[in-house]
Amino acid sequence: MKILVCNSGSSSVKFSLFEAERELLLAEGSIDWTTRPTRLVFRRPGQPEIREELHLREHSEAAERIRADLQAGPSAPLDGIDDIGAVGHRVVHGGRRFTTAVRITPQVQRAIGELSELAPLHNPASLEGISAVERVLPSVPQVAVFDTAFHTTLPASAQTYALPRTWRTEWGIHRYGFHGLSHAYCAGRAAEMLGHNACRLIIAHLGNGASVSAVHNGVCVDTSMGFTPLEGEVMGTRSGSLDPGVLLYVLRRKGLTVEQLDHALNYESGLLGLSGISSDMRQILKDAPNNPDARLALEVYVHRLVQTIGAMAAVLGGVDGLVFTAGVGENSARVREIVCEKLGHLGLHLDPTANARCKPDTDIACPSSPGRILVIATREDLTIVRETRRLICSEAGTREDVPPRQLMAATETV
Repeated sequence: MKILVCNSGSSSVKFSLFEAERELLLAEGSIDWTTRPTRLVFRRPGQPEIREELHLREHSEAAERIRADLQAGPSAPLDGIDDIGAVGHRVVHGGRRFTTAVRITPQVQRAIGELSELAPLHNPASLEGISAVERVLPSVPQVAVFDTAFHTTLPASAQTYALPRTWRTEWGIHRYGFHGLSHAYCAGRAAEMLGHNACRLIIAHLGNGASVSAVHNGVCVDTSMGFTPLEGEVMGTRSGSLDPGVLLYVLRRKGLTVEQLDHALNYESGLLGLSGISSDMRQILKDAPNNPDARLALEVYVHRLVQTIGAMAAVLGGVDGLVFTAGVGENSARVREIVCEKLGHLGLHLDPTANARCKPDTDIACPSSPGRILVIATREDLTIVRETRRLICSEAGTREDVPPRQLMAATETV
């Protein structure tokens, strides 16, 4: 079975094609129209990367171009549309309704749309991508895989805000958690690397968005993001957690509108707001020695991250493994170093040489360290492939090695 993975943003689409049984990547790329002209990137293993400027501005045009590129050339990864067994979509918010991957139907699309109130920057874009694929690949089953699903195992004590009952029970305000596809993959990969010594894992997903989770025996028991992706760590342009009284103050006393407040918290805060120069950790690290604002941004970022890791260790009763992943986590040896300098009391001791030289997936702890420190390249796309394949095969009631066309025929009768 070949599975196409789509991650749709408001002005971009990332895609990858897998041979699902062997989890073999056949092709990947992106189409981004945030700036003009639109940029296409297309990669296949063992072949030169293709970069091209396009004149398209919609998800439907992007889906058609992706289909064409996947079928182009004498050794194309797709022989035709019938070669695709399913399309898996990343959907950020599944609310309380979607706790696992689901087959996309008109009813599911309506529910995702209703949840757009909780994820206005993400769910509408996912729906655009789903509709675009539906037009280009009308006979191919589509599956929604939710970023919030991994965190639905949070106990009530970790999930519940101390708010009025109406807010909690009727308005659905509680802690959902995000980056679940990444946390789920890293939890599984860490277990492979550590074996039975991976009972208590802390996973730090550090990208432009950042979140930390506590995982006990493969089950998420706490996470730093909450009702929205604003809660938790300092991020590239997002504030992370802050006193709600600050929001009341600027609304009442400084005349900000709700829209201005929303924009400031999501796009003008975080590393950018602290440093005044950049949301990119690479630039912050470069300027920190000579720029007090950049240095403060780094110090606040590290302080909050160490604080959260300590809290997660308390929830777990200790830590067997700390995982660094995503852009900063995978690539910044300096951030890992200064964070781990403050975590020795948890039994996490970094090997400086291994840290400086590491390439994911690697254990960078000292041999004598009681807790292991892992750098893992996150693979959200593989989580989507696995969930999509599992669902399609279970719906069909067949073995997982059924050829795509036979599987399609079975699922169409469900």
